[in-house]
Parts: sequence; structure tokens; C-alpha cells
Amino acid sequence: MYEKILSLVIFGFVLYKFNKLKFSEKIYIGLLSIIIVKMIFESMLDYGTIFQQLTLFTILFPIAFTIFIKYICRTYNFDILELIAQFYIVLYIVFMLIYGRTFSFSLEQVEMVDYGPFSGDSRIIHARSIFMMIVPLLWYFNQFLKHGKITNLLLFLFCITVIVIHQHRSVWASGIFSMCVYFFMSLRNNLTPISRVVKTFLSGLILIALVAFVVSQAFPGTLEFFSDRFSEILDPAKEDGTGKFRADQRQVYFPMVLERPFFGWTFEGFEMKNPLVDWWPEKTGQHFHEGFMEMLFYHGFFGLILKYFYLVYLAYKSFSKNLDQKSIILIAFSLAGLIFSFSYVLPLIFWGMVGLCFYYLEARPENEEFEKPEHIIITQTTSAEQIKLN
Repeated sequence: MYEKILSLVIFGFVLYKFNKLKFSEKIYIGLLSIIIVKMIFESMLDYGTIFQQLTLFTILFPIAFTIFIKYICRTYNFDILELIAQFYIVLYIVFMLIYGRTFSFSLEQVEMVDYGPFSGDSRIIHARSIFMMIVPLLWYFNQFLKHGKITNLLLFLFCITVIVIHQHRSVWASGIFSMCVYFFMSLRNNLTPISRVVKTFLSGLILIALVAFVVSQAFPGTLEFFSDRFSEILDPAKEDGTGKFRADQRQVYFPMVLERPFFGWTFEGFEMKNPLVDWWPEKTGQHFHEGFMEMLFYHGFFGLILKYFYLVYLAYKSFSKNLDQKSIILIAFSLAGLIFSFSYVLPLIFWGMVGLCFYYLEARPENEEFEKPEHIIITQTTSAEQIKLN
């Protein structure tokens, strides 16, 4: 409820600041507004209310939220990526100190009145929250490559440990993908020497082998347990796996999407009876696990393209050769959302990070020598001296 109220306030703020937005942002807000006006008329004609289900607005709201975060960062010239990375680590530690007493690897179900950030089982924290730990993961790995400090390495290993022990395979896959994208962009932009990447990769393999040996000796069966958990990533439609429900949703709902491909089922789809299960109350929506299918069903291909165009554009920007390190970290994290969307609906805060990514892309670093590798800096004197290489 609080998120819905806040989304209305923020959307109103964005409309109020419409004239101060950039041209591309105005187009985006204009297209979003057209969809909302269409839904208002639809709701008034078919249901006699101004907006039958506010949830359908919150599904679209990340479009405006991305622009809102970008506008706020641009207005106040924020540089907060390091603060965010620190915040997620501190928040995780505090949360687990308060609620983590029942944590275990058993995946035992826990019945709760309001799940919020909780996973509903002994993993304690939901995948949508653990997914955000990829931000400090990338940040401290980048800091370690850049400065070589042991503190950054330990914090990076801490983030890996958190992601692994909570056993959310969607986060595992997203984290691996984000690291691959990070390496690709770093090498393409000459921000990380290949020799350092090779050295880090080999050191990582040795560390993994050492940890695997110790764990297998101290806790027999643990490696087999995690191996079974990881195998479902490669076989998401496994009959007794949790990915099977997502596959069933795609099989059932996609033919319905094709019946209304452009703007989706909107209010009618939200209130129709669930064709798969009967344990959710009526008129509470279809409870999609997958972000792509949610957008396709409720808002059609137009809504899907509008919401995910940001990420498609960032995929295009990942091939650029003029990126600074903070932009690379945020692009790698943002593109991981494409992988995560196959398993869950992305959390609202993710789209805030996308807005921060666009802000860093547009803001030129004040000291570009700091962002570029230190192994070569070329300067030219005004006299007849030769070019001096440092």
C-alpha cells in the first residue's frame, strides 16, 4: 500500500517537473501517460471507477521511477554508488542479526502473515532482495582490481558467500552473467589489463578448488547438495523443480497474450480466474513469477517494450569504448535484470539503479585520468620537446 501511494506521489512530481526533463524523457513520460489515460477511460466505462486496480499502475510505474531517480541525481549532482554498495552490505548484516536466527539450508517452509522481503522459507530473505547484493559484489570486485586492497577482496568474497548460501538460483545465474558482462566491458574499454584478469581468474579457480576441498571434507554431501541446486538453472523445466511453475505459466498465458498482443488484458486480466491454481483469492491478479510474462499479459508488447527498452539500450551501450568504471558496474548489474526477469518480477529499487546508471552515463567524470588505467598517460608540451610517456 505504501509503495502504491508513494508511486502516485512520485509520478505526480515527475509530471510537475515535466518541462525540466530532457526531450527523450518527455517522450517516455508522454507514452506512459497515454497508456494511463487509456486505462482510466477503460476503467470508467467498464467498471464505473476511475482506476479499477491500482496494481496495474504500479507495474508500469518503474518507467517513471527510472526517470525520477535520473532527474534527482542530475539536479543534485550525486555520486552515491559507493554509498549504495556499503548500504546493502550493512543492511544485510543488520537484517540477518534481527531475523536470521532460523536460517538453514533445509528450505523448510515458513508461514507468515506478510512476507515483504522474506522468502517464506529458511533462506529468510527473498531472491528479489538478495539480487541487489550484486551491486556491492561488482563494486568491491572492481575496487580490488583497481587498488589491490585486501579489504575490498574480503568484502567481495562476503558478497559471494551471501549470494551462494541463500540458494536463489536466479541470483546465481544473474550474478554470473553480470560478472561476464563486467569483464567484457572492462577489457573493451581498457580499464583492466588482460594480464590482471588472467591472474585474477586463475587465483579464483585455485581458491574455489581449495574451498571445495575443505567443504567436502568438513561437510560431506554439501557439494552434491549445491550441485543439485545449480543443475536446475540448466534445466528450468525440470518436473519436480520450482522452475516448472514458471514454464507452465508461459505455456498457459502466452496464447492468451497473442489474443491481445498490443495493450494486453489490463483490468480484465487482473480480475479473471487463475487458470493454473486456486489457492490465491479471486480478483488479486495472476501472480506472475516472471517479469516478461507479467508485462506481456497485462500491458502487451507495447508495455513490454516501453518498460524494458532501458535495458535494451544499455545492452547496446555495453559495446561502447568510452565508458567509465561506475557506468560499467551499473550496466553489468542492470543487464543482469534481463536474466532475473525470467524468474521473478524485478523489484522497484532495481529500476532506481537503472536510473542511476543513465545518470552516470550522461555525466562525464571530473577526473578522467582516475577512471582510465594508470599504465599509460600521454601528454604533449608546447615546446619542441618530444611526447613524454609516463
